[in-house]
Amino acid sequence: MAAADRISALPNDVLVRILSFAPTNEAAATTLLSRRWRSVWRRTSAVNLDSRPYAKAERDLYYGTPTLEDFFDDAHDILAALRQPRKGSRRRRHGAGLKTLKLFLEEGAYYISKSWRTEGHEAEPGHRVAKLLADPAVARLEELSIGCGQGHTREYRYFPPLASLPCAATLRVLELTNCNLEPPSTVPSSGLAFPCMTDLTLRNCFFLEGYLQDMVDAAAALTSMTLVNVRQKAAETPGSDERFYEWDYFRLPLRLRCPTVTALVLVTFVDKKEVKASAAGGSGIELDMPSLRFFRFQGYPVKLSLMSPALGLTRVDFDVAHRHQGGCEIMNYEPLSCMITSFSTTRALKVRLSFIEDIVADEDGDAGVILPMFPNLKLLELDGEYQYMNSDTAAATARLLRSCPVMSELRLRLAMRYNYWYDRKHKDPVGGPFGESMDRFERLACRSSAVDLGGVSELPDPLTNNCAFRCLQTSLRKVTLRFKAKEVNCFPVQLAKFLAENAMVLEEMHVEDGNQFWTDHLCHKVGMWRAESFRRKNLPDTAAGFRV
Repeated sequence: MAAADRISALPNDVLVRILSFAPTNEAAATTLLSRRWRSVWRRTSAVNLDSRPYAKAERDLYYGTPTLEDFFDDAHDILAALRQPRKGSRRRRHGAGLKTLKLFLEEGAYYISKSWRTEGHEAEPGHRVAKLLADPAVARLEELSIGCGQGHTREYRYFPPLASLPCAATLRVLELTNCNLEPPSTVPSSGLAFPCMTDLTLRNCFFLEGYLQDMVDAAAALTSMTLVNVRQKAAETPGSDERFYEWDYFRLPLRLRCPTVTALVLVTFVDKKEVKASAAGGSGIELDMPSLRFFRFQGYPVKLSLMSPALGLTRVDFDVAHRHQGGCEIMNYEPLSCMITSFSTTRALKVRLSFIEDIVADEDGDAGVILPMFPNLKLLELDGEYQYMNSDTAAATARLLRSCPVMSELRLRLAMRYNYWYDRKHKDPVGGPFGESMDRFERLACRSSAVDLGGVSELPDPLTNNCAFRCLQTSLRKVTLRFKAKEVNCFPVQLAKFLAENAMVLEEMHVEDGNQFWTDHLCHKVGMWRAESFRRKNLPDTAAGFRV
């Protein structure tokens, strides 16, 4: 029995939405299905032109750089079909309905290497792409995405003609991947103009120093920007024929000014020499964005600062857990306490770092930098490893609690760093799944008494020695603690016990230990710890309003 055709039962608007995600040549091929499908794909407002299937077909026939003539022929035919009037329409579209263009270019679309160039072939046939972008069907685009195959050097990457884009006046979203943003000297950057652009994304792009700032200045309405591994180089000396290689490009210093941007995502893994220079007092990343509300940084710890205070910051994410490059650990880096100073006005902070002890790593000595105060912070998320039997673990936790006086929610994801001696003491059981199950059962049975009130040690002095944390007294209401350990009496459990006993207005605590047989037991003990602590302090019982 033939399967029911449920796709054809969908409304045309849904079909148009589905076809907008498919390569346009495949969407156009649906006209062969039935008379109804002949006009469906032409109603889409998004076109996806991908040269990779064409390049693969040419490589299957002969060895060399694909010319992609068929790709450009089909692309122009598709755009011409979109300009044709539909049945029942009183006007020609002229691209009025086409809002989104996704274009992926293989190397042969814009560059032919010397080895495969034949007589009559241009080295850089980029005019074919420019002609495609000048088609009347794409004259009023709102979203443009151009991606290129990642060439060996920046010379093998496409340079989009940003200063002469016909759709520049209507463009709202621009996304460029693996592009070379080094305009020829004959193309002044003053010709850039994107009056409607609100979103800019650059991934693995090269550009001349200062050109990124020119792009930003040309977009007066820009509110969202994503920069992933962008590289820059100093402007060439006039008359110089010096050849630049990929390793001549740098990521630091990066200085950017944009008074309208409210959201910035910055991913940059700079060379370890630049990390060392930044930590030694050199230039790093300087941002002048007073309207910033959301900021996310991922990369090696480098010098980072806001030149103007961003008083409206609502969320900041830092992922500085990466410390290795080329198999070697980076030893000289910017301390987290320095990186985060300019962002202390945020209301929510998420930090992922290698070791939570790094929070206090630079406090030693007179010149040490202490973690700043976060007077507006309501939510703190921390993800990292802690070191076995290290007093700085408790000191870092105490510093966090002290720096967040009005924090209402705390989320911790902790894992203990590998320790040889600890691992020998708690090595994994042998005997396969059955042996592991028996080991779990025996550990649960023999340690059932280990989770009594006296079975979990108190935290070290930094958290318990005459320390008063304002957030524990007045604001902390919810704690989520996720960890994985091989014993009950570990730092995360000690911390859970400390918070249950000392957070006076705590309403919820969620403990997830990564093991099936400890979670329920710990949740039960958390309530007991809190009740016993309040009884010792002659405080009213809060069990009725406390959830675990």
